[in-house]
Amino acid sequence: MDILAAAAAIVLIIEFGVVEEKRDAFVAISTERIEEIRAFDGNQSFDVLVDEARPGVVVYVEKWDDADKQAAFYDWWVAEGMTERLSPLVTAAPKISRFEVAGD
Repeated sequence: MDILAAAAAIVLIIEFGVVEEKRDAFVAISTERIEEIRAFDGNQSFDVLVDEARPGVVVYVEKWDDADKQAAFYDWWVAEGMTERLSPLVTAAPKISRFEVAGD
């Protein structure tokens, strides 16, 4: 028995290493259009997390109806120049964990 639905919701946890002195700028850019992001077709949640004990890290937690909706969002994100704007503020490629929601 397959416990995952064919079009299961997905959750992404994306951890960015950021230049500590530029974390506030990274967060400001990441959240400046947060209401638009949360209203994007298929988005269930989008949060930007920080930990004062780890000033060189910012985490996105995203939940999407399915992988296609998330892919469309990512295409929009890139087209809007968000990746280009954030790139100078990061120290390495992000660590991305992708999960399918079981039992939805």
